[in-house]
Amino acid sequence: MFTPLPAYPCTSSSTPYKGEWYLHTLPKDDAYHSLLTLGFGVPVDLTSTVVGLTLQTDDFPRD
Repeated sequence: MFTPLPAYPCTSSSTPYKGEWYLHTLPKDDAYHSLLTLGFGVPVDLTSTVVGLTLQTDDFPRD
C-alpha cells in the first residue's frame, strides 16, 4: 500500500554535480503530482506537515 509523505526529496546521479535536487509533492492516487527542482542550500519548511521539521539541504553530498 502506498503511504505518501507530504513531500519526498531526492537526488539523481547527475544532480549533485549541478548542485540540484528534486522535491516531489502533492501525493494522490499512488503518485506525486508536482516536481520542484531546487539548489543545494535551499531549506524546505515541512513544519506544518506530519514530518514537523525544516529540511536543511546545504550538506547534501556532491560526489
